[in-house]
Amino acid sequence: MPTAPHTAPKSLPQSRTHDRFEVDKATHGGITQLTLAGTLDHAFEGKKVADAIATKKLVLVMREVRRFASWGMSEWMDFLRINEARDLYLVECSTYAVSQLNLVTGLLGHAKLVSFYASYRCGSCSEELETLFLIPRDREIIRDLPGSDQECPTCGGRARLEEYPAAFFDTIADRPPFDVDDEVLHYLRSQFKYNLSPDLTRFRAYRRSKRGYTYLRLSGSLAMLQSDALAQATEETAVVDLERVVFDPTQMTAWRKYLLSARQKARSIQLLNCPPGFLEQGLDTEDLRDKVKVRTFAQTYECARCNAPTLQMIDVATHLEQLVGGILPPASCPTCQGQLIAGVYPEQMRILRALPARDRDAALDRFVDKARTESNDSLENYLVTSPRKEVIAPGGSSRAMFLALGLTMLVIVGLGVVAFTLWKSRDDKPAAPTPAVIIPPQAPKFERPDWILSDVPSSAYCHDMINRLMCVGVSAYRPTRDEAVSEANNAALEELVNTVGLKISDAYFRAAIMPAYSDVRSKALSALQSADLDRTSAAYLAANKTLDEGRKRVTEILQISGGAAVPNQRTDWYWEEYAAKKGGTEVLVFVRYDVSLDAVKALTQKYGTTTSILGAPAMTGFPALAWPYPQFAGGVQLTKVGWPLKKSGVSAQDMIVAVGEQRVADVTGLARRLEEWKLLTTDLELSIQSENKPGVVETRKIQVPRRQIK
Repeated sequence: MPTAPHTAPKSLPQSRTHDRFEVDKATHGGITQLTLAGTLDHAFEGKKVADAIATKKLVLVMREVRRFASWGMSEWMDFLRINEARDLYLVECSTYAVSQLNLVTGLLGHAKLVSFYASYRCGSCSEELETLFLIPRDREIIRDLPGSDQECPTCGGRARLEEYPAAFFDTIADRPPFDVDDEVLHYLRSQFKYNLSPDLTRFRAYRRSKRGYTYLRLSGSLAMLQSDALAQATEETAVVDLERVVFDPTQMTAWRKYLLSARQKARSIQLLNCPPGFLEQGLDTEDLRDKVKVRTFAQTYECARCNAPTLQMIDVATHLEQLVGGILPPASCPTCQGQLIAGVYPEQMRILRALPARDRDAALDRFVDKARTESNDSLENYLVTSPRKEVIAPGGSSRAMFLALGLTMLVIVGLGVVAFTLWKSRDDKPAAPTPAVIIPPQAPKFERPDWILSDVPSSAYCHDMINRLMCVGVSAYRPTRDEAVSEANNAALEELVNTVGLKISDAYFRAAIMPAYSDVRSKALSALQSADLDRTSAAYLAANKTLDEGRKRVTEILQISGGAAVPNQRTDWYWEEYAAKKGGTEVLVFVRYDVSLDAVKALTQKYGTTTSILGAPAMTGFPALAWPYPQFAGGVQLTKVGWPLKKSGVSAQDMIVAVGEQRVADVTGLARRLEEWKLLTTDLELSIQSENKPGVVETRKIQVPRRQIK
């Protein structure tokens, strides 16, 4: 009996109470990911969705697509037609979705079907589970899937494949093979953990150069590397990104030849994201004594507790002292938090001991960080040959030459006649004054810093870097610089709060707190965007004021409750001055904060950790709650309430904002105030801000035995 390939089965998605269509959009570099869910009906406006996509590569996640309604099919076909020029990939297709794509001719269009789910059911416990199949990887076995089985993870019995129409798997297997774009392949491997191999018959190199710096992104097989051409692309200080390459230790000749040529041409060559095993296979100690340096390399660890292998990226500059001593930096298992261990082989030890230090170059780091975020389409495809200019055939050039010569003679004769006429009439008419030549003022040209990725007024964004989180705020056009700086500062820190909220995994936070603020915040941003066409209109000014005030309140609470993890000064800022339409000038300001990964982790734990207070679980009030509750100024939010708080009328999601006369900003402050109260003889007085009365703070006396205060 055939057995399904070894792919970890996944539980079925949670049942939906309705099949209302939903779409979620996210952009990652040069790739847009759309996640579709529910029934594709009239709510799926194919043209509107397609027009909102700006990238050339599109990944559609269809695991929760339940049905194609008749109207939805028409919208789907419009969607495919508008996206015909884009590289379109369908992933995680539900059983229903792939059945419809197989059944209806033309419904797949030019899209590439990458992966789909098939259902298995256990004969012993009736457990239903899904197995994901990757078509580029599993194409050879797809025809043999009918009748296959696999082990049930619940009871250990045999789960058999559900009954499918006879042609279901044949149709999938008969579709012609397709090539997966390098950038998309990297995205599928990193975001979806797909075990897909790159096309080893091709090698690609993408480049970005600026002010003596060169960034090279290589992908594909190093055995196909074009040594001479790539060496020509390696100029000045070059950073070579190797994250997407694959290599065979027995086929490193082309790489060695490239490195030898590039060392003679470039001032410095820095290797970034070297894959596991590359240091000892691709480098010699002689390379490291000359111009070659290693920025980061991947190392395979194994957990001492759960034996799970883990790949860690090691920054050489951060751990240089350990590395040159032949010691790999310690790490923790992301699964069980156990200690990770890694053995160092003699060949690797030899390279580690020879690793050189590199000079700190902040401008180079900024350049590399920005270049790494750019898509392949935004970089120069260096190995693509430019088309030659068309050369006119000799037979056709003579006639063209005589024709051009004749036209030239006619023009000369005409100019002579005009000149003679003007000369003859020079005494008859007074000479006209020479008109003044007015040169229109040129628009100012600003040399903006590399960290500015968007200049949309009243916007903000946070970007994950290798070793930090960069948050940038952009002001509106303001009459004074101080006013613009304050607005951009609040925008950057408020965006930091929103990013921290997205990183919190606590179930209560995601179910109760995040929905409370995210809708109000989204409406405020949408209102400004809708009125952006006329920035002098009353609607825009009102929307901008609402957004600015909300960001200011969130920032104030963050600075009160966030503690030492909140950055106390900006990393950089930049401003531009323009002529205002109504006279005078106006200023646009950009403010940047760099937040360390440790600080981001501390903030995530600060606002996402539950602590027992007065016998009830409590969390530090999240600053973004200032969006729905304008009177909110920080405190401690109760997630559940037991005795004695419940007896005193305190409810879940109420906020404790003070103990007696002392305000509290976080769980730690509340615990400290309770310890102080234990030394007194009076009843415990808590100031409560009720969820049902967000603008009202009530003081309640609560009798609690001191032995129960924790």
